[in-house]
Amino acid sequence: MRAEIVQILRAPLYWLVLLAGLGARASMAVLDFRHRPEQAWLLAGEFWSRAGSVTMCLLILVVLIRRFSVDYETGAVPVVASTPLGRRSLYFFRLAAGCAMTVLGVALLAAGNIGITVILGRGTPIGWVRDFTLRTVPTAVGAVGYFLVSAFVCDILANQPAAMAVCGIPFAVSYFINTGMIEPFDVFWFLRYGFFTELARGRWIASRPGFWIVWYVLLIAGVFVLSICRRKERKLL
Repeated sequence: MRAEIVQILRAPLYWLVLLAGLGARASMAVLDFRHRPEQAWLLAGEFWSRAGSVTMCLLILVVLIRRFSVDYETGAVPVVASTPLGRRSLYFFRLAAGCAMTVLGVALLAAGNIGITVILGRGTPIGWVRDFTLRTVPTAVGAVGYFLVSAFVCDILANQPAAMAVCGIPFAVSYFINTGMIEPFDVFWFLRYGFFTELARGRWIASRPGFWIVWYVLLIAGVFVLSICRRKERKLL
C-alpha cells in the first residue's frame, strides 16, 4: 500500500488538479470579496457545491483510478498474472491507497479553501470554519464511495477513458437537475442522488436517506463483485 501511495504522490497530475481547483477558488474568492462582500462568506461555505466537488471528481477520474488500468496500458499484465501470491494484495492495496488519497485530496482542498477565504476575508465570522468543516464530512464520504465505484468500473473495463465516460457523465448530469422539480423514484431523482453527487457537494441526502444508504451499499457491492469476477476470468486474482 505504501508503494501505491508513493506512486500517486509522485504523479504530477495529482497536484496539478488540486492546484487548478484551488486556483479557480482563489480567483472566484477575489471577485466575491471585491464585488459582493456581503455574500462572499456564504459562497465560500458552498465551495463543495461548485469548484470543490468538480475538482474531486477530476482528481478521482483523471488520477486515482488510473492505477486500475496502468498495467494494461504499460503491458505489465503478464508480469502481474505470473505472481499469484501478490496480485490479490496489489488489487486491495490499490483500493486502500486510492481511498486514502481521496480523503487526503478532500482535506487539502478544504484546508486550501479555508486558507484562501480567511486571508482574503480579513476576519472570520464566528463558527464559519466549524460549519465548513462539518460540510466536508459528507464530501469525504461521497468522494470515497465515488472513487470505489469508479475504480471498480475502470478495473472491469480495463480502460480509463471509458471508465471516465461511464462514471463522469451521470455525475455531471446531476448538477443540472433542480431538486425542487423532482419526485421520489422518478428518473431525475435517481440521476440527482444516485451517483454520490449530493454527498460530494457537501450535503447529506434529505430525500429518503434510508433508501440511498441501501442503494449505495448495493451499488458498491455490485460493481465490486463484477470486478472480482472479471479479474478471475483474466486470471488476475
